[in-house]
Amino acid sequence: MPVQKTLGDRARAMLFAARRRLQPERHTQAYARLFNIGGQQYRKDRPLLKPSPSNLRNFARTPYARRAINTVKLPIAELRWDVRPKEGVKPSKVLEQQMRVVADCLNKPNNEDSFRSFTEQLIADLLIGGAFAYEHAVGGDANRPLWMWPTDSLSIQVFAGWDGNPKTARYMQTLGAGNVGGATGIPIAAEDLVYGRGDPTTDTPFSWGALEVAFQTVSRLLGVGAYAGNVASNASPGMLLNFGGSGKQGSSAPLLDDNKLRQFRDWWRNDIEGQGMTPITSFEAVQAVNLRGADDRALFLEYQDMLKREIAAAFGISPMNLAIERDVNRDTAEVSYDRDWDGTIKPTAHLLRAHINRSSIEGRLGFSQIELTFPDIDREDEKATADIYKTEYQNNATTPNMYRARKGLEPIESAWGDMTYADVQIAIKGAQGAKQMNPDLATKE
Repeated sequence: MPVQKTLGDRARAMLFAARRRLQPERHTQAYARLFNIGGQQYRKDRPLLKPSPSNLRNFARTPYARRAINTVKLPIAELRWDVRPKEGVKPSKVLEQQMRVVADCLNKPNNEDSFRSFTEQLIADLLIGGAFAYEHAVGGDANRPLWMWPTDSLSIQVFAGWDGNPKTARYMQTLGAGNVGGATGIPIAAEDLVYGRGDPTTDTPFSWGALEVAFQTVSRLLGVGAYAGNVASNASPGMLLNFGGSGKQGSSAPLLDDNKLRQFRDWWRNDIEGQGMTPITSFEAVQAVNLRGADDRALFLEYQDMLKREIAAAFGISPMNLAIERDVNRDTAEVSYDRDWDGTIKPTAHLLRAHINRSSIEGRLGFSQIELTFPDIDREDEKATADIYKTEYQNNATTPNMYRARKGLEPIESAWGDMTYADVQIAIKGAQGAKQMNPDLATKE
């Protein structure tokens, strides 16, 4: 049975046809580019595939990659969150009820997750694969209507020919990493899935995660780490003994034949290895050749540090988070931490917050006047803030209660809380000159 088109669908179809008549060549070329991504021809009913390395998840379990992920993920998961009216919206009983409903939904997004575990899974997927995804739906309980389930973003494919209807399939979830081409999968309507990209571009519907950017670097670090481990554990010899000629000038005969070589090896294993003795031989032409250095340079420690710095750069964090702590003091550490917070952690938290607000709270529930906020996301220098307040207070530009309201604290329940600095000084001078102090200035109202 054909589906009746809405007025919006008909308008889009008319606009589409008009553009095609006016610019047929340009439209055809753009359409061909859109459906010929990656050298393969895609039909409208075929989703686009993201060529993600299958071992990204395995790389995410290695020490430095996991440390980099946790450096961004854990501070966001530990943030205090709140549901408040949007800026400029006056509170009301209706909004208070909506905020309670949303807070209950976020406290328990589904039967298994809390807001913390829900957030951790999304941020980890964002850093690994460049996007996070979660399904959401509205249930029948008016006091707890919104349900959200985190989804593996690497299993999500995108239909390039999506028609813009929120009720039609925009995504396809494949069953396993080996299911290429969308032959078997679950179509998901646009309104049922939230797909957030961390580093969006116009050339692809996907994005690239920090671990994808550092893929080759992590691979090299694992390789050089394995080599250094073998060297450090003496898994391979570092010196070669060269038994050349017989030692007589002009002779090319070998110093040891096969039988004598086996006897020499047996003598070395039995009498030298593990005995702590200095080996002494009577050979004249034995030459010892070093295969590699005998100090820490043989472990390529500086090269490993360079690879760690590349991983840190890909994740947008400071190298000291990956155990590179040379030339780090208190001042540089604080600057690096503030830079990590402002340049990586804060934007990532705002990205997650924006998708939940726009797609779930407003898009699914229809609550357009309230929003999820992270009150502690804007870190401040408390000493500098206190100095600024002191200057403003002494210039009669603020009061203690105004300062407390700015910090989200309850007002002082006395007359002193609403007095400027000049008012307080006048009251103090008056009390000093009076025979009896006004009790209203010393008691709470």
